[in-house]
Amino acid sequence: MKKTVRKIFFVWEYEKEELWLNEMSKQGWQLFKASVCKYQFEFGNPGEYEYRLEILDKSPKTMESTSYLDFLNETGIEMVGKCKNWIYLRCKTSDGGFEPNNRALYTFTHLLKIQDIFNQIRNRLVTLIVLSLVGLIILDRMDTTHIIDFLRGFCTGIAISASLISLAFTPFFKSMGKKIKAAVKELYTRE
Repeated sequence: MKKTVRKIFFVWEYEKEELWLNEMSKQGWQLFKASVCKYQFEFGNPGEYEYRLEILDKSPKTMESTSYLDFLNETGIEMVGKCKNWIYLRCKTSDGGFEPNNRALYTFTHLLKIQDIFNQIRNRLVTLIVLSLVGLIILDRMDTTHIIDFLRGFCTGIAISASLISLAFTPFFKSMGKKIKAAVKELYTRE
């Protein structure tokens, strides 16, 4: 028996997504394919697999990522889904599941990769704001025409939109910083 579930998880909710996938596994629903907001399950033995999410540094199609995925496959960990660099991994619980001793390091590296995504978004937004402001300065020195007025409005709209999006992401930047500090603390206190 198979079923498809459509559900939205944001990048920073990876722990919630992992927990949900593992709860589904305990109920007997084993993930066999995942993509953007779409999870495909087949019914099997309850708790047969443990699931974990990971962000690859490069596309899964690159040689580096392919080598890494082959290595994981040799150790009993298989990739069951992907969304760009975001991959869904599973391994049999009868083989011991994922190594619990490495959880702190996994969490730390995963959080750093998510923070890198946020930093890229923030950098692009800042670039948009700066380019729009430069455009407004240049357009302000030109004679008024319909096209110049349209471009002024366009640049103003881009600058305001990028600023508002940047402000909306601020709480996520802060919470990510707190999570990283907690992960670092856990790494240092664990021995």
